[in-house]
Amino acid sequence: MITPKQKILGCLIGAAAGDAMGAATETRTRTQIIAYFGGPVQTFLAAPDDVFAKGNIAGQVTDDFSLAYETIVAMIKTKTISEQVVIDSLIEWSKESKNNMRLAGPTTRAFIEAKIKHLEIPPSPYANDNAKATNGAAMKMAPIACFSIGDLDKAMDIALTVGQVTHNNQLALSAACAIAAATATAIQPFRTLEDVLQAGLKGATSGHQMALDRGAAELAGSRIDRRIELAYDIASRQQSATDLMDDLNDYVGTGLMAHEAVPAAFGLLKGLGHSPLECFYAAVNIGNDTDTVATMVGGMLGALYGPDIFPVEWKQLLEAANNYDFDALVEGILGST
Repeated sequence: MITPKQKILGCLIGAAAGDAMGAATETRTRTQIIAYFGGPVQTFLAAPDDVFAKGNIAGQVTDDFSLAYETIVAMIKTKTISEQVVIDSLIEWSKESKNNMRLAGPTTRAFIEAKIKHLEIPPSPYANDNAKATNGAAMKMAPIACFSIGDLDKAMDIALTVGQVTHNNQLALSAACAIAAATATAIQPFRTLEDVLQAGLKGATSGHQMALDRGAAELAGSRIDRRIELAYDIASRQQSATDLMDDLNDYVGTGLMAHEAVPAAFGLLKGLGHSPLECFYAAVNIGNDTDTVATMVGGMLGALYGPDIFPVEWKQLLEAANNYDFDALVEGILGST
């Protein structure tokens, strides 16, 4: 049996690996990735100069995982999961490296800048600021949801507490709850891939209403649960990994908005999750917001199957490139619950 401790370690390694490997391929299409790199990317590479992560060395993460890491560290230190702890961790993260704010997503960056300058974020002149329904809450949620140690209700509560700080709308929070619910289920003993897939869908549905009940803004946009259903339908067809990647990109999308990257991640799990590394590499090479898609896919795969699905050298490389200690982080998470 894979223990919860191993599953949490797998989640951390998988999420960090997805971010670091996907950072090199981000913004390109699948065919452009193949043309530029001479084939699908299946190793850690320094980020090219024409992507957001330019300057990153091989194995170095971006905001997708580093935001989760800083939040986890703050929660371990304070033994608290609260809005204020999340705010403090965001500000600390912004100060750690001048590169961090350059990599931050638009919603997160606007929030941090307003907090640092002690300003209120000005209200939108429009009925709704629908551009805020991004994937920034969902992208970091798998590692943070490990604090649930498999408790589905706790995972959803964590997702809402953390996500509402920067992404306080029902679409972004529904997406975050989908990732949290799937990860919590994956951490439980003897769970199957189908269990994880169904938990993600249910998490999106419940999270949508829970977010509204907690006062989140209601923004116009595609429901996350409906888009996950679409992704599952696409993945249920008999097709190659390449065809699945292209269909998810064409029909669902793999971009910044929560209704694209998150359903696409679940679609990859549905179609390829029984072959974990194939699924992971598909996320890295699917195109567009690859570091985010691969972070979510890697985190959920690692939580379900444990760290042994990844090459043993990945852990050491990621720790060296980012000055991390995954084992200490796992102990901290377990000791904080």
